[in-house]
Amino acid sequence: MMHIRFKKHNESSLLYMIFIIFIITELIDDFLDHILGMPSIFHSILQLLLFIILFYIVSKIFYIFYKRRINRLIPEELMNILKIIKEAEIKGILINQRNLRTRLNITKPTLKKKLDNLLDLQYIFFEEKGNNKYLKLTPLGDSILY
Repeated sequence: MMHIRFKKHNESSLLYMIFIIFIITELIDDFLDHILGMPSIFHSILQLLLFIILFYIVSKIFYIFYKRRINRLIPEELMNILKIIKEAEIKGILINQRNLRTRLNITKPTLKKKLDNLLDLQYIFFEEKGNNKYLKLTPLGDSILY
């Protein structure tokens, strides 16, 4: 359910971002028209460069804003699980449910509920190697960690 809300925020934030960029480029376009007197190729190139720069800046601002907002929506115990999996991936260690349960000092049913939540949100997945299943972060799960 939280994942669906995230998608809605993503779509509306894109519309806001495009609207903001459009307004700013129009204001600067009017300013350049006033200075140059008439549109030119130089003016078009400046306008394109300005749009690209503004798109990059505004997208970074929205990315930071929504990353912080999503981190507040995810319970701390789920974030801890994501951090442990990330640390294991950085060290090159494969982590399974038993290792995770030991590190968190929680029961098997409790861990299963938490992992099911993370699976539903598409933050983690299981990778099978032989008879064992190991936990891995999806790109989405990796993107919400600082």
